[in-house]
Amino acid sequence: MALGDQYVTWNLEQILVGEPLPGNVYVHIDFRFITFRAEGDTIDRIAFDRLLFKKIRSVFILEQDRPKFQNWYGKIQEAEAATPVEPLAPQNKEFPKVREEAHRKMMDIFLSDHPDKIVQQTLETSKKLVVEVMKFPYAVKTLSQLQSFSRSSVDHSVNVSILSTYLAMQMGYSHALILQHVGMGGLLHDIGKPRIKVSDSETPEVIAIKMKDHPTMGLRILDTQSKVPNEVKMIVAQHHETHDASGYPKKLRGSAIYDLTRIVAIANVFDNIVSNGKGTLRERQKAAINEIDQNLFRKFDPQKLEKALKILKMGV
Repeated sequence: MALGDQYVTWNLEQILVGEPLPGNVYVHIDFRFITFRAEGDTIDRIAFDRLLFKKIRSVFILEQDRPKFQNWYGKIQEAEAATPVEPLAPQNKEFPKVREEAHRKMMDIFLSDHPDKIVQQTLETSKKLVVEVMKFPYAVKTLSQLQSFSRSSVDHSVNVSILSTYLAMQMGYSHALILQHVGMGGLLHDIGKPRIKVSDSETPEVIAIKMKDHPTMGLRILDTQSKVPNEVKMIVAQHHETHDASGYPKKLRGSAIYDLTRIVAIANVFDNIVSNGKGTLRERQKAAINEIDQNLFRKFDPQKLEKALKILKMGV
């Protein structure tokens, strides 16, 4: 038996971010299998995204470990499915299906060498997602339904799209086209990240500096698409700009930032804080609301932030 015959592929989507691995995980580089993470280690969100952005669809495990990985994946999926959440209203029954469709489209975009070819399909899925979000009532504790644990940039993109649409709707933006622009911009806001070339040998600080180019790279991708609304392009280009001009890439200030971008910016930061938090989803959400309210408020449009915090607080 050749050395490589003992290895089998394990789908990247079946890696549970942040959960201790039941066996070694390998990557195949220069015709060799190299240990990426050892048994008991975890693959965090940053490590998962690096694999994703390198267009790696599968990792490798030892054939003898496959039953352990199948059991590991199944048990954790069952535990997550058993986590109590408030029941969806009858009119929201399609929401989980459309959310999953958006997840698949974003996974396709991040794994594709030509993401521009998938953008139009993703925009159509985004429209369907907006329709479902519009069915959620006002002043109801729905955040546990709207936001899932953000284990990767794929989950984060879907969460930001949903949360941005919901916030805009509850702020009084009622025109379907405007809500579509918000939802599309939220879904595609990080589309430029895979275009940033980073090395595993680079420090987190160097990588963080490089990643500041992702709004510009995202805009370049969308500029090749004539059917992408300019409003969506502005959201993608400006989602890291801040009210106090401390953001990037252009250090825009206040009203110089596109109106809808200011909503997406709040949802983006909120979901990032939640994904890096501790405790249950609701505990993370409460901590994120407090962090934004107490420490990050200068970065956001004051009027929109006041409304957003009221909406988010009602949702937990």
